[in-house]
Amino acid sequence: MNFKSIPIITLLTTQILLGQPEEMDPETTSSDKSVRGAFGAVTIDGKIWNQIALRPVLPFGKLSVALDLVIYIDQDGNIHDDEWDFSSGEKVKNTIIDKIYYIRYGSRWDKNYFKIGALDNVTMGYGILLSNYSNTLLYPQVRKVGMEFRTHAFGVNMYGFTNDFKENLGLTGMRLSAPISYGFTGGVSWVGDRNQYLGLKDSDDDGRPDLVDDFPDNRNWWLDTDGDGWADNDTLNEFDVDGDGWTDSSFTWPTWGIVIDPDGVSPKPEPINIKKEAESFNAFALDIGIPLLREGPISLDAYAQYAALLGKTIHPINAEEIDAGYGIIPFGLSAGFGPAKLNFEFRMIPKGNFEFGYFNRSYEIERATFQSISGNQGTIITKASKLGTYGKQNGFYSSLNIDLGSLFDAGLAFQNLKGEQYNAEINDFEEASNQSFTAILKLKKTISKIERASWFYQQLNVPNPLDFEYSESTIMGYNVGLKLGNGMVLTYVFRRTFQDMNGDGDVLDEDEMINMTGVETSFSF
Repeated sequence: MNFKSIPIITLLTTQILLGQPEEMDPETTSSDKSVRGAFGAVTIDGKIWNQIALRPVLPFGKLSVALDLVIYIDQDGNIHDDEWDFSSGEKVKNTIIDKIYYIRYGSRWDKNYFKIGALDNVTMGYGILLSNYSNTLLYPQVRKVGMEFRTHAFGVNMYGFTNDFKENLGLTGMRLSAPISYGFTGGVSWVGDRNQYLGLKDSDDDGRPDLVDDFPDNRNWWLDTDGDGWADNDTLNEFDVDGDGWTDSSFTWPTWGIVIDPDGVSPKPEPINIKKEAESFNAFALDIGIPLLREGPISLDAYAQYAALLGKTIHPINAEEIDAGYGIIPFGLSAGFGPAKLNFEFRMIPKGNFEFGYFNRSYEIERATFQSISGNQGTIITKASKLGTYGKQNGFYSSLNIDLGSLFDAGLAFQNLKGEQYNAEINDFEEASNQSFTAILKLKKTISKIERASWFYQQLNVPNPLDFEYSESTIMGYNVGLKLGNGMVLTYVFRRTFQDMNGDGDVLDEDEMINMTGVETSFSF
C-alpha cells in the first residue's frame, strides 16, 4: 500500500510521538513517590538500540522531580555514550541536564507554575508568533531540556520559555498581559532565536556541524583533507595533510633523506564553527481581546493580533537580503459550546515575507540546514531565509477542538491564504494558495487492552495539504499502548518527519525521510 494514501488514517501523536513517554508526563504523573522504568528498542540516527531506563519520581508538595536514567545498547553490546559523556566541562553539563526528565511546580494552568524538561504544545497568546511549538520532535536522537514558567504579579500575567539549556538560551520567549480598560486585555510577546545555526546537528559539540565535520564524533578533530582517516592536526600520524605524496614542512623528525613538500601544504578550508558564528532572528507581537459572552457552557471572545519578524530574509529572484515582514489578524473569534471550541481568524500579510505561527511544531527541523555541500563547505539555509517566497497574502484560519464524551479528543485546523507565492519553475511570483492542515485524535479512556492511543498529521504552508506532497513541515505518525497486566504497558511509537538535507527545496532524496520507531515496555514500583 502506498503510504501517501493513508496519512489521515495514520496521523501522529501530539505527546509521546513528538516527545518523551506519555506515562511520565508531569500533568498525568501521580504525586506519590515512585520509580518508573522501561525497556525496549528505539531508533536513533537510523540504527536500532535496546533501551533500559529508570525514571524515579520524587514529589515535594506542589514540587516534583523526575529523572531519566537511560542506557542505549546496540546488538554488539556498545553503549550509546552521548547520554553519558564526561569528556569535557561542556559535555558534563549537558550529560547532567539530560538526566532531568522534568522539574515541575504546580500544574500548567496555575497562576504560578514552572517546568524544566520536555516542552509540548507551547503557544503564546493567541498564537500569531509561537503556536504549538515542541522541543521534543527529534527525541531521542536529540534530547532537549527546556523550561517554561507562568506567574502573576502586580496585576500582570507573565509567561516565558526557553527551548534547551544546552543551547544556553537558544530559542527564548516572553509574554506580558494585563487588563486594560472596558473589559479589554492586552498582551505583548517577544520570541528570539539567538543563533539559528544551533539547529544544525553537532554530535561532538565542537562547533562544527556533523555534515561538514570529517570527525563528527571526535571534538578534537574536524579536518581530514586527504581522506586517509588521520586528522590534519594529528601531528603524531599525519605527515602529508594534502595527500600529494610529499612530506609536510611541519614534519619535525630528523629529515635525512626526506624531501619536504616543495609546493607547500594545501589543507581544506575550515568548516563553519557555529559557536563562533551566529545568525539571530527575533520577533514581537501585540494582541488585544475582549469577552463578548459568558452564558453557562457558552462563551464567545473577540481578539486582534499584530506580529513583526525582525530579521533578514532572501529575495528568491535576485538573492538580495531584504527585511522580514509582518502579519495582521484584524479580527479573530473564539467560541466555546460545551465540549467544542471553535476559532476563526481573518489573516493578512500586507507586504509578504511573513509566516503565521512562525515558531511552530516543526521549527526545530526547519530552523537550519545545509545546501550544496562540497567537501566541508556549504551554504546554510535557515527558515528565515525562505520567508521571501511569501508575497502579499490574505485569507482565513479556523480550528475545531472537540471532546467526544469520555472516549476521544479530536482536533482539526485549516489555513487558506491566497496571494503572491514564489514559483521556482518560472523564477517569479504568481497567484497561488498557501494552505495548512493539522488533525489530531487521542483516546481518553482504556478500551479493552488498549491503554492509550493517539494520532497526528501536520502539513504547513503548501498549495494543497491534502495532496500529501511532503515538506519539512510534514509530521505524521501514531502511538499505541497495550496493557500487559501487573501494571506493565507495551507502547509502540511511530513518527515520520522530513528534512531537506541538500537544500534543493524538496524532501524527496535519499535519507530525507526520517522514521523513528520505538517499542517500550514500561512499569512502576
